[in-house]
Amino acid sequence: IYFSEPTYASEFGFRVNEQGFFDKELNKMAKIPLDYEISIKSAYEISKELIKQDPSLSLSNVDLASTLNKYYNAMSAVNESFSKGNESLNRTEISNLVAGFSTKSGEFNGEIVRTYDDLSTLNKALAQNKELNPLKLDNKIVDFQLQSAIENTASNEVLKPYLKEDGSVSKAGLLVNFIHKDLKASNEKVEFFIEPVALDLASHQRLYALMDAGESTFEKYGREENKERMSFDLYLHINGINKQNTTNDKLSVLYQQYLNYQKDVNIKEFANSSSIYELYVKDLNSKFREISSDFKAQSSDTNYLESVNEKRFNADESYLNHRQKMARLDTIFKSYASVMA
Repeated sequence: IYFSEPTYASEFGFRVNEQGFFDKELNKMAKIPLDYEISIKSAYEISKELIKQDPSLSLSNVDLASTLNKYYNAMSAVNESFSKGNESLNRTEISNLVAGFSTKSGEFNGEIVRTYDDLSTLNKALAQNKELNPLKLDNKIVDFQLQSAIENTASNEVLKPYLKEDGSVSKAGLLVNFIHKDLKASNEKVEFFIEPVALDLASHQRLYALMDAGESTFEKYGREENKERMSFDLYLHINGINKQNTTNDKLSVLYQQYLNYQKDVNIKEFANSSSIYELYVKDLNSKFREISSDFKAQSSDTNYLESVNEKRFNADESYLNHRQKMARLDTIFKSYASVMA
C-alpha cells in the first residue's frame, strides 16, 4: 500500500511537506525544474525583501511563483546546466559558473550584452566600478551572488536548507540565494555621494556608449567632466586617494570635502598650468582602455549572446502564456463553481 507524504497549507497558497519544502505545484506554476526543492524558510526571507519594496504586499499575495521564474530564466539562460537537474555543487564548481551579466540598458530584463564567465571575472568588473563611479559612470551588474554561496555559508540562513555536510549547495539553493541577495542589495543600496550624484540607468548607458565609441571618446569625456569645475575623480587623484582601498563611508566624507574645495578652484587655469592634470588624463585613458578591453572580451561571442537572449525571451514569453492560461482556467472553474452552488 502506498501512503502519500502528508502536506500542510501555507500562506503562499502552496502546500508544504513535513521537511518544510513546497510540493511540486509551486514548481509547475513557476515553470522551474520539478526536482528543485524550495524551502518555505527561504520563501519567507525572499518575501520580506519583496514587502520592503512594496508595503501593500503580504505573505498571502506575494507572487512567489513569478519571482522564482524571473530569476530562474535569467540564471538558466547563461548557465545551461541549471535546467538539467538539481545537483549539489562544490565550491570549485560554483566558482566556475557564469557569475552574472550586464544588459545594454542596465535593467534586469534588458538585452544581455556581456557575461562574467566566472567569479574572478565578475569580481574584477565589480572592482572597476570603484574607478568609474566618481566620474558618474556605472556598470550595472546582475550578480548571481555565487561568492556568498562559497563563503560563510554556515551563517547564511537562506542557504541552510540546501547545504550538504561537505559544503556543497544544490542548484535550487543557489537560485533562492541569488533572489534573496539581489532583492536585499536593491533595498539597501546606498550611494557614497552626498549630493547625491545618482548612479542611475543613465550612468550605465553613458559608460556603454563610451565603450562602443572608443578611446578618443574616453579622453573627451574626462576633459568634459573637468571643463566647468573639478570632478570628484580629479580631486581624488590630486590627493593620492586609492579608490580601490577606500570605503564608501570614507569616500562620502571626501566628497563633502570636495564640494567645498572645488568652489575655490579655477579649473581652466589648473588644467592649463598643472602637469598633474595631463598625467591624470593619461592615467584615466589607461584605465578606460583596460575596462574597454575587458568589455570586448566579455561580449565578443555574438552567437552566444544571441542564443542567451533568445532563450531568456522565449522562457519569459512561455511563462506569461502559462500564467494567462492558468488565469483563464481559474476563471472558468470559479464560474462553474458558482453555477453549481
